[in-house]
Amino acid sequence: MRTLESADRVVSRARSLAWSVGYRTYDRVAKTNYDYELVARTNRTAAGPVRCYEPLTRHADDSMLEEVARRSGPADVIYDIGANVGIYALALASGSPDRRVVAFEPSPPMYERLRANIRANGLENRIDVRPCGLGAETRTRSFYVSTYPELSAFDRESATRWGASVTDVHRVSSYRLDDLVRQDDALSPPDALKIDVEGAAPDVLRGARTTLECHEPTVFVEIHDEGLAGDVPAETATALEEAGYEIDERDGYWRCSPRDSSETC
Repeated sequence: MRTLESADRVVSRARSLAWSVGYRTYDRVAKTNYDYELVARTNRTAAGPVRCYEPLTRHADDSMLEEVARRSGPADVIYDIGANVGIYALALASGSPDRRVVAFEPSPPMYERLRANIRANGLENRIDVRPCGLGAETRTRSFYVSTYPELSAFDRESATRWGASVTDVHRVSSYRLDDLVRQDDALSPPDALKIDVEGAAPDVLRGARTTLECHEPTVFVEIHDEGLAGDVPAETATALEEAGYEIDERDGYWRCSPRDSSETC
């Protein structure tokens, strides 16, 4: 039994090491391409082609991206919460000249890459980039940049999953979405929310309660739970149900709609 357990640990460590080496190598290549804006290649996504500085194709078979694009109107306002390097934002904005995307990205390195990709596509007038996070409170927080960039987060636990480590810590503004929608005259209310924020979806939704109840956007949320403390899917479901939403589960994500489509604000 001990021999089998030892073998499992060795396999697990080898797998983590392989992932770590792969991520670090990819990120070094990507960083050089972004820093010097060398090659903006065509990235074919589930919602159409865009140009970006990513070395490899991203979101080619992403069913959530395809559904967001298909269900969004030609003049809708879409909030991309957890935009990363912007593939969702680029594809959704490119799909219709009157559609607007507000991209929220708190990671300083990813924010710069997002802006580079927007420039490569000439979408500066259609994508509003916000270098901040969203959560249950409006405050300044520590943001942990991970060796696996996709895991970078406002909590160290999320940023160090699967053998990753923290490479940098930044003080970053985080807002309740309700505060932004109420106070920022330049920010139109959303018709759709796309949320991909690792384990922070419950906090994002708690801070968006009034926005959900008043403006009733369709919510697309990628579900994360592996390696995280607590029951993130259950907390996410509770936040949505308390705001009057019903959940349609998909493979890896949820599409959520208001139960009673009638504005109360």
